[in-house]
Amino acid sequence: MNEELTKKCEEIRKKLIEVVSKNGGHLGSNLGVVELTVCLDEVFDFKEDIVLFDVGHQAYVYKILTDRAEKFDTIRTRKGLSPFLDPNESKYDHFVSGHAGTALPAAVGFAIANPDKKVIAVVGDASLSNGHSLEALNYIGYKKLENILVIVNDNEMSIGENVGFISKFLKRVITSGKYLNFREDVKSFINRVKADRVKKTLERLERSIKGYVTPFYALESLGFRFFNVCEGNNIEKLLPMLKKIKDLKGPIVLLVKTEKGKGYCFAEENKEKFHGIAPFDIKTGNTHKSSVSYSEVFGNKILELGKEDKDIYTLSAAMIKGTGLHKFLEEFPERCIDTGIAEGFAVTLAGGLAKSRKKPYVCIYSTFIQRAVSQLIHDISLQNLPVRFIIDRSGIVGEDGKTHNGIYDLSFFLSIQNFTVLCPTTSKELEQALDISKNFNLGPLVIRIPRDSIFDIEDEKPLEIGRWKEIKKGSKNLFIATGTMLKIILEIYDELKNRGIDCTIVSAASVKPLDENYLLNYIKGYDNIFVLEENYVRNSFGTSILEFLNDNGIQKKIIHRIALKSAIIPHGKREELLKEEKLKGESLIERIEELIYGRKK
Repeated sequence: MNEELTKKCEEIRKKLIEVVSKNGGHLGSNLGVVELTVCLDEVFDFKEDIVLFDVGHQAYVYKILTDRAEKFDTIRTRKGLSPFLDPNESKYDHFVSGHAGTALPAAVGFAIANPDKKVIAVVGDASLSNGHSLEALNYIGYKKLENILVIVNDNEMSIGENVGFISKFLKRVITSGKYLNFREDVKSFINRVKADRVKKTLERLERSIKGYVTPFYALESLGFRFFNVCEGNNIEKLLPMLKKIKDLKGPIVLLVKTEKGKGYCFAEENKEKFHGIAPFDIKTGNTHKSSVSYSEVFGNKILELGKEDKDIYTLSAAMIKGTGLHKFLEEFPERCIDTGIAEGFAVTLAGGLAKSRKKPYVCIYSTFIQRAVSQLIHDISLQNLPVRFIIDRSGIVGEDGKTHNGIYDLSFFLSIQNFTVLCPTTSKELEQALDISKNFNLGPLVIRIPRDSIFDIEDEKPLEIGRWKEIKKGSKNLFIATGTMLKIILEIYDELKNRGIDCTIVSAASVKPLDENYLLNYIKGYDNIFVLEENYVRNSFGTSILEFLNDNGIQKKIIHRIALKSAIIPHGKREELLKEEKLKGESLIERIEELIYGRKK
């Protein structure tokens, strides 16, 4: 049997590398869990047992082993397989899984509602630092939910290298394998002892040795039974352990040590690069050279500012490289803070720095800052603290799909009091926004940047908070564009004119505050006013303009909001999704014509 499973693992590993090299995706984490997932499939019944993954980017192997092997080469492509788990895609997917911290809380709900089923939660070691995971562990142990099996996949990595006490805790547990065997011998001896007094003394001695030699006793104190496999990529070690614990009453924690990137040399050597990677050459491991991104511009500029001002601190939540902070970390390791997967903690930590007259920059993807809304309100807004927020991956992100699109952040930042919000329309404006931010002390400041290649305009006027800029001057139709939408509307400017749509195009990087002077004095002569943004249409930039005009008695103007009509955008290439959502190219032109002429053309 082991030979058959080993051959299956080799075939799956080969398929993973081939498909991800073409489509991009999360390779390293999936290569690491091949043996674990194959052994789970061998021991448990995926049709009956409830299997949850945290995060879903380590579930590619699970997709192959369930009902999606033939479609696996479509993963992350438009109308192909989702990059994460999705119940709409398969009956084997029990819960949407795109963010860390979902599996354990959901497992509690499934375990309570399905006491006759085994609930298996596969959790990455980095995810255990997430507050939701810790809260769930506390409850599972408190209620002693017997049908829950928690498998902690310890590969010592999140996106980058793990940080924090919990990571060190797990390393200590892994190195205590010899003690685990000693512990079983001690228990066996204690059970054979007849005299109660001697037995109780030995039990106290065993607990003392546990607490001194290894930290796993803390888990047992919380009500868990603990098991450990030091070689998680070894079927001969892993399979017997899973069979052993299959029918045991829990809650049970199984710690499995795996190697991220296992079986592909380039992924083993560069674990962070191959966590989530663009299409690459299998023979060399090299990705295709892409154009300069806004994240790179930010990274270079914040390094420059950090050299000028020793009070600047940068913070991120397990996304140092992704947000462009790796150069700052190398230069100023004491001023670059990685909190791990703990966004709320990062925000409040930054509040403490701001209170101490430092200049914190919190750099987090849009989809993940959603998890810190309470801290943004309670800890930052109420005290009006000058914390700078760099919101990366705002708007449509593409292949990572609906759990990762950044289409809510603008809406909630606009609704939280005291925040100033900037959406630079060019890379020069991003640099100017960062220059302004260094000495900005009026309150919290948001700088929103997309997952896109940079764009610039010749002879562009400098960015000013509360002021917009006319880029093209025309008549009848006014387009107010923020963020990426300036580039997009300029791309179709000539075609609009060819179709008889004369227009003025305004660059609006300052979203909050609005350019009130422009709205009060310069929009009255236009027949149609369009507000363009890469954000969900509800409580949007366009909505804030509508509210301003209404509050100032300018009620005759109809504002056409060109934004995302749905908050649930599927996965696919960013360009094709923008066109599909009528935010780019011919589809955007048709949308504009329909609004102007009242019919489709």
